Amino acid sequence: MLFLLRVVLVVGVLSYLALVRNGADPGAEAQRLARAVPAAAPAALAAVPPDTRERLVKDVLARGLMAELSRRAAEPEPPPPSGDTLMDTDRDPAWRGIERR
Repeated sequence: MLFLLRVVLVVGVLSYLALVRNGADPGAEAQRLARAVPAAAPAALAAVPPDTRERLVKDVLARGLMAELSRRAAEPEPPPPSGDTLMDTDRDPAWRGIERR
């Protein structure tokens, strides 16, 4: 897995450097590619068989639901309201010992 991450990092850096070397703006290229992906998505989705598409959608929804439930379970519950009637000044001791002269 670490090998694959290194490969992806190296390919990404080389691609970025190639864009910079050719004088292209990497941000503009990324935006251009991002606009092209949604246009190709319906065609790719139509190529998937319907039963596979349904199973895929169910799996994605199940993972999303499990992630949300896990996130909610990890959140700490808010503490109950305190029944303490003391104020902060009540907690300070009245006598602190011998005063320095």
